Amino acid sequence: MPIARAFKETAKYVFKNGKRTITNGAKNGANGAAKKAAKKAAKPPPRVLKKADYEGNSLNKFGYNKRDWVTLSDQSAGKQKPFFRDEAGELHFHQSNGKTESQFIHRDTKLANNLDRSEKGRQQTKPDVRGKDFLKDAPQDPDIHAHHIAPIKSLQFLFDGLNEADRLKLINHFERRGVYIGNDPRNAAFLKKPIHTSVHESYVKKAILKYNHASLEGMPLKDRFKFANVILQEIKEAKKIVDRETEVWISPDQLNKAIQRQNQPELALYDRS
Repeated sequence: MPIARAFKETAKYVFKNGKRTITNGAKNGANGAAKKAAKKAAKPPPRVLKKADYEGNSLNKFGYNKRDWVTLSDQSAGKQKPFFRDEAGELHFHQSNGKTESQFIHRDTKLANNLDRSEKGRQQTKPDVRGKDFLKDAPQDPDIHAHHIAPIKSLQFLFDGLNEADRLKLINHFERRGVYIGNDPRNAAFLKKPIHTSVHESYVKKAILKYNHASLEGMPLKDRFKFANVILQEIKEAKKIVDRETEVWISPDQLNKAIQRQNQPELALYDRS
């Protein structure tokens, strides 16, 4: 190849790739700025639990390499999954499955998704009721648990093998007697963790709403109602236990309000909490 032609080809190659390098550099610069902005905007809300409860190097690796190091560290230490609070005071989980970017998900959304994915819960709940309905008005408190007064597991033996029409008939059988089951919000109680534990211990002591009933699969619906009527009485007893346990417990905030109302009864006219 003549020297002049070789020089021309070399210059063309260098210019072409140089231009590509400049273009890529501009793109990388724009991407870098966008990533910095996104990183700044994604600053996590403060933890609900004290920082002292989360010591260690995991704190410095929040979201590092698309992994939720904080949660992994907490779980290995036997601690509860951490909550974060946004500016509106709403609780969120931080999560990542190792493949997606670290993200925050509202606590009620996460719990509602779990409820909606539960096949047992779906069978005991009317089609128009969703997990979010069950969690309606749930307090934004990390120590509050959403409790099924009539536990899903305890009633599942009644529903095993039923078709959709018969499931609805069985649900209506309970409702006509003033009892609500499944993820119906009227089956919900929001309990402090110690009370939640105590309620379930009381169920065991009273020998009600057991989890180990033999399945009724294959039994006609009409023959199941006698078992359902026994469970009806157990659910009513369970509700009494929940009511009794929650009456015993009163939060410091509720106590202060009660004292304030007693000393300044005129405030009760304006306080609807």
